Order: sequence, then C-alpha cells, then structure tokens
Amino acid sequence: MKTITYVTGNLYKFQIAQKILNKKGIKVEQEKLETPEIQSTNLVEIASFSAKWATEKLGKPVVLTDVGYFIEALNGFPGPFIKYINEWLTAENLLRLMEDKKNRKVIIRACLAYCEPKKEPITFIGEVTGTIAEKAVKTDKGWITSINELFIPKGFNGVESEIPKEEMIKFWGKLEIFWEKLADYLLRKT
Repeated sequence: MKTITYVTGNLYKFQIAQKILNKKGIKVEQEKLETPEIQSTNLVEIASFSAKWATEKLGKPVVLTDVGYFIEALNGFPGPFIKYINEWLTAENLLRLMEDKKNRKVIIRACLAYCEPKKEPITFIGEVTGTIAEKAVKTDKGWITSINELFIPKGFNGVESEIPKEEMIKFWGKLEIFWEKLADYLLRKT
C-alpha cells in the first residue's frame, strides 16, 4: 500500500483526505509541520514551494493544501491571505469592507501540491463558490473563524458556522476533488 504524508495541523482536512485516499488503497499519515509560506497571490506557487520544502525536510513524499477566498467585490481580496485575515479581522470588520457591495460572490480555490524527494511538485486545483452573508452568525464551535461566520456555501441557506459539520464535510468534499485526481495519479505511477 502506497503511503503519503499530509502536512497539516487541521484534523478536519486530514479526515477528508484519509476518507478519500483510503478507499483507493493509499495510506495517509498526518504530519504537523509549520512550513514557510512565500508571499504571493498565486496559490500554486505558495503550495508548491511549501510542498517542496516539506519533502526535503522530511525526506519522504508529502502532500499539502493551500486555500484562498476570493471575494469578487473586493477584487479577489483576501485570496490566499485568508489565514492572516482570520487572525487580524473580525467578521464585523470584513462586513464593513462589504458595505454597499451588491456582488457578494466568493470563490474558494484550493491547491493541492504533491512532492516526492528530489522532484518538482505536481499540483491539482479545486473550486467551490458561495456568498458573503449580510450579517455574521456567532457560535460556540471552537474551530470557527471570521470567514466561517460569513460564508454561505452554494446550496445552503445559512452560514458555515451554523451548518452541521457532517454537511460541511460533504460540501468541502466537492472542493477537494483534487484528492481523487491525486489518487489517480499515484495509482497510474505504480
């Protein structure tokens, strides 16, 4: 059985990858490792750099993902900088940026980068859409960030923070179709 290491501290993301890849006969191990993140607006560049760094550091095949939230009315802001925005801005701060904006569409793009030692990374892209709510919905769930209080996934009536986790796993599974693509790639190689 082929084994790869998913570099992520996010158990939620790891469980999605594990569920998909295990069905294909690929074992996934989780490694919590802080990787350097270059400053770029290009998800492929960011994920590729981090994957190559991680595989050189660990000496084994690794996979990692990077996500960006591209709000159309804000010219694609915050894009791949969502992690920092969630640390610095509250949902209310983000709503102030959206005042008087009619277009509330947000495109979420994710890049999966897979890298083997002494090779260049390969990448796969996934994308889902939704909208930014008119008001934030606070909950006591520990994993909720500013954007989770505002993001209404396409096909849902409420924001992510109030949608049951099982439903969100199904939704994010659409974004992470790249796990299927990675599995196909790995199985073709063997």
